[in-house]
Amino acid sequence: MKRSNENENDFISENNEKKRKIIDENELIKKFLCSNFYIDKTLLIKDFIEDKSSIIRVITPSGYGKTVNLNMLRYFFEMNYKDENNNENKKFFENLNIAKETKDGESYIDLYQGKFPVVYINFDDIYLKKSFDETIENFKRFVQKLYSYYGNIKNENLSDYEKEMIKKFKNCKANIYDLEDSIGILCEYLYNTFKKKIILLIDNYYSLILD
Repeated sequence: MKRSNENENDFISENNEKKRKIIDENELIKKFLCSNFYIDKTLLIKDFIEDKSSIIRVITPSGYGKTVNLNMLRYFFEMNYKDENNNENKKFFENLNIAKETKDGESYIDLYQGKFPVVYINFDDIYLKKSFDETIENFKRFVQKLYSYYGNIKNENLSDYEKEMIKKFKNCKANIYDLEDSIGILCEYLYNTFKKKIILLIDNYYSLILD
């Protein structure tokens, strides 16, 4: 992602001219939350797949493209919850570098794109209020919005406890102790529904500390 004080030529050398992808305002730029253009960094997806760590932490200063890359990861891996066979985000990656990569004779697109439940959390969306109670109420609304994203997913095999907790989160009725488990319960909910590993992406995790 280009920062406001950078010239796009800073990203270009004679050797990578062909790899630079300038795309006018279109779906991809809006989808990945780019400001002006998108530079193809989809080979990062391969790096994340091949890394055996269960947790990966990326530390760079503000403005270095973490949010763009996390959105890229999100829409690469995220499945269509309503119809697993309808790979609606595939079109964004078919002409990018990751589409050229293969593993055991199969493309990374076919192996991994649109195959997993993804939980994306951006702590920039949570704001500290003037009082503790107001901040907790704000966090309740944040969790409510997060759960509403998966609102149409049905799982009749949930335990009574899970059903009750999900209902609380969706209705902003959870207490402070319930909120501690809200993300974990959501991940369990998605795993129990789809029987697939959950990819949890956390953006701007330091926002509340710096606020």
